Amino acid sequence: MNKNNAVRRWLVMAGLAVAAAAGAVHAEDSAAVSRMWLAEVTPAQDQAFREGIKTYIGCLHQHGAKQTMWAWSAQTGDVGRYVFEVRAGTWAGLDFVDPADKDCDPVFNTNVLPHSGKWVSWVTERMPKLSHMVTDSKAVPAFAYVYSVRIKPGHGPALMEAMEKYASAARSSKWEGQWFVWQNSGGGRGASDFNLVWPNASWAEIGKEPSPSLKAMMEKAYGKAQAAAIRKQFMDAIAEQWDGVWRASKELSYIPAG
Repeated sequence: MNKNNAVRRWLVMAGLAVAAAAGAVHAEDSAAVSRMWLAEVTPAQDQAFREGIKTYIGCLHQHGAKQTMWAWSAQTGDVGRYVFEVRAGTWAGLDFVDPADKDCDPVFNTNVLPHSGKWVSWVTERMPKLSHMVTDSKAVPAFAYVYSVRIKPGHGPALMEAMEKYASAARSSKWEGQWFVWQNSGGGRGASDFNLVWPNASWAEIGKEPSPSLKAMMEKAYGKAQAAAIRKQFMDAIAEQWDGVWRASKELSYIPAG
């Protein structure tokens, strides 16, 4: 059972709340690189947009597209947003051009684009050493709490060092809370640099408290003074931060047959 809401609250206050653009939740991969797409959709166009995505997914199935595409919809903040994650596996995998794209791009252009507004894309890479996952499942959770941070110039190494210390303490203590970290590239002006994502099965699970608290876990692992120094190191690296809850959409996702 994931008890991540209190984890998130404490991280926001104490300075570990890193994270996110809504990436799908998977088992720890040594090489997990994905291309992310965020679409803004007005309420009047929402139904037509969703139907257009379903038509596009049907085309992908018809032509045997090989890459999985996970879909998420925003549940808080600006709710007229959808995120799609296409997993490439490695940076070299980003060079792969699926033959199905040639046939399905026109379908996307006709059925999806007219019903959407701004699109933003970036590349994200999962950082296992900065993450702590207590489950080893490739299943996508119903919800993901995501926290995004943009760091101050030159503060990336310090932030990553602090995050690794949190993850190391959580692993060594077998702490029940869990999160994973994405490092983002190419998102454009004002985009987040790192994502911290908490997987949850339900809203009720988001609200559950971890035991012991993250603060208690860190103080037991490092002592009060060093735990406070780690929190300060993280906080001092942050220029801007924001958060949100996203819900997985199976009907708007594409999973290759077989």
